[in-house]
Amino acid sequence: MANYVCDGAGLSCTFGLAPGSLSVLPSKRIQMGGKEAANIMDFAPMTNISDFGNCTSLINPVVAAATAKNMGVLEPQKCVPVVVAPWMPGNPTVFETSPPALTDQCINTCMWMGIIQITNPGQMTVTCEPGPDMSAMIADLQAQADAASKEMEDKMDDLVEEAKKEKAEEEAKKKK
Repeated sequence: MANYVCDGAGLSCTFGLAPGSLSVLPSKRIQMGGKEAANIMDFAPMTNISDFGNCTSLINPVVAAATAKNMGVLEPQKCVPVVVAPWMPGNPTVFETSPPALTDQCINTCMWMGIIQITNPGQMTVTCEPGPDMSAMIADLQAQADAASKEMEDKMDDLVEEAKKEKAEEEAKKKK
């Protein structure tokens, strides 16, 4: 059984270093288990989806720049999730006049390739039939993220080598 997700649910991101949480604005007026119920449209970064501590994704330009400055050694930076699409897949059988309900089997992605999952639904009393199996989609998203990270690591290695060469040339000029 899947659980419906409510305000205060726990979240995790594959590139985040800390757990996050989901906030549901009280304007929804739908409650489950005594808490505001979430739907798939509760995906606004920093309003609904909190940060995850520090980000380790090299696709994130802030992390990539800090890592390049640190000569290729990963330098995690403050997480600012960039989520631009609703949670998927949701459960349309509950809220007839609203977007589909959010269940603990739903996932979302950050623009920096982090896979955001629900680790704790925020309530355990209201359950539903499970939706489609998301494991294949999660595996595919993780493979895409891994490939993109590898590509960024390769580019980062090239940038580090180039920076080392430039630094060596500058030092050689100073000695002359």
